Amino acid sequence: MKKVFLGVIIITLLLSPVKAGEYLYVYKPTTPDTAFSVIALYKVGEYARALEGCEWLMQIKTPFDSWGYAYGEKHEPKYTAMAMMALMRCENLARGRYYLTITNAAYWLIYTQKSDGSWDSYFDTALSYIALKEYLGLPSQGYIDIREQVKEAVRRAREWLLSNTPHTDIEKIFGLMALEDRKSLEKLGINEELEVYKAFALSYLGESVNLPVRDYNSPMEVAMALYATGKEKYKEKLLALQNFGFWGVLRYRVLDLIDVSKINEFRNLTSVACPYLKKVTPQFEWEKVVLADYYLHCGVSPELPSNITGLLPWQIAEVARIKAYLGLDYSNEIKYLLSIQENGKWEDFFNTEYVILVFKMLDVPYNYTSSIEYLKANLTWMVSAKDESGAPIYYKIPTYYFAYALILFKEFNMSEEFNITLKILQERQYKTGAFPYTQGSVAGITSTSKVLWALEKVGLVDSEMYRNGVSYLRKLLFADIPEPRLVDGKVFLENSTLILIRDSKYIGNATNSAVVSTLDGYIVIYPSQYPLSIKAYEVHGFRAEKGSALWTVLSIVLVVGGGMIVIIFKKVKIKR
Repeated sequence: MKKVFLGVIIITLLLSPVKAGEYLYVYKPTTPDTAFSVIALYKVGEYARALEGCEWLMQIKTPFDSWGYAYGEKHEPKYTAMAMMALMRCENLARGRYYLTITNAAYWLIYTQKSDGSWDSYFDTALSYIALKEYLGLPSQGYIDIREQVKEAVRRAREWLLSNTPHTDIEKIFGLMALEDRKSLEKLGINEELEVYKAFALSYLGESVNLPVRDYNSPMEVAMALYATGKEKYKEKLLALQNFGFWGVLRYRVLDLIDVSKINEFRNLTSVACPYLKKVTPQFEWEKVVLADYYLHCGVSPELPSNITGLLPWQIAEVARIKAYLGLDYSNEIKYLLSIQENGKWEDFFNTEYVILVFKMLDVPYNYTSSIEYLKANLTWMVSAKDESGAPIYYKIPTYYFAYALILFKEFNMSEEFNITLKILQERQYKTGAFPYTQGSVAGITSTSKVLWALEKVGLVDSEMYRNGVSYLRKLLFADIPEPRLVDGKVFLENSTLILIRDSKYIGNATNSAVVSTLDGYIVIYPSQYPLSIKAYEVHGFRAEKGSALWTVLSIVLVVGGGMIVIIFKKVKIKR
């Protein structure tokens, strides 16, 4: 038992076996990551992957054809502008597929522009200005023409940008990019972490750049590095960061996923969740304790508290356990714990059980009798006593109390208490297999994984409770995504929508099957409602429509008599 609890094993990052077509699904698409990835991949000719990103942008837009950071979040000008820029590139690959959405997005930007010509911030204004300028270079397709309104919005936005001062480095970069001030942008001194933003902006304006070598991790930064340099290593990394056609972030808390990864069935989650742990930094001494085991699980040496007197007893015991694992002296923690116990009790049930577990595992010389009697009496009270509503007291006790109690009672051969605790957990488990934080509350990943972890420790992996819990987590974290079948030039996939593209034009949708032999390619959206996966397949190859290379409208400012500013719009080609 000592080895099981104390030894934190850094798991080999291998996929656990799953059935064919079942994939780990723990990310969600975000607008900036997906939009900038599309922009970069379009530039380097990865058209199929760019189209996948554009279709995801179509999925996460609002009913107003605007965008927030992610689906369901407040729509904002900057995210709408990013999505517009991405979709305008894909429109060159599938003419007619995105134009109406792009136009509606442009109209939304016009509608939300403030009377002074700005949007929410300098950054929002700069990006909206850039996107609307690009829109003016998009060939018209016979829909309602809003170009005059767009020109007016661009004029007003430019005046606002010229008359206001950016405050952050990001605002300065995108402001100078919007105003096409290459010289000032080149001279701009910024934090080295933002060099990739500057490189992207200069490259957008047609300048060659030398980007310092850095390990970019977010899809947005990798996309900017790829756009600026065209280097294969950035392309490979960006494609590796793609998930089912989109780019984004974890849809679950990183600590929840690490908890799940401690279960044998889900070891593959370690490699997914651990890279995000570096974004979680402790601010207080108690947070250092809570995060220490997560760091160890991910192969990172934790920072431990320098002062233990303000910690809870279980936290002090945890410091001792971590120190023992690291080969450090933990005698001060044990002495302090022994000095603050009261007749074998440390504050409450959980603190006491955790301290006793650690003592047992570290072979601390201690008479456990009074502590065991306290835990037995407290368990009896929780089961027999009622609250003011008539419900048993244990209904309000967190699930993790009983998960650790299961391990403790097993360790001390307390079969009666073990069975009582097991019965409480069986009663608490929902039909889905999930466990709530307390009786009847919302099901949680952490509570479920903690119980499953405890069941593994006590050897109950063949129990129905364990199997149902694993089934719940698997259904939550994995998705069954079948591959389409291609037979004699016709593709088949039930419950799918197929986007058909020929001669760089969108020629329509099909449901479940389509003849694809004459197409540039097709995009499979599965399932049709609430998609999980979007994948583009090339037949003869996606290509930008001839004569429709990405244009933007750059503005030439002339100062004429009387100080009047005149803006002339000139169509120029941007390097792809």
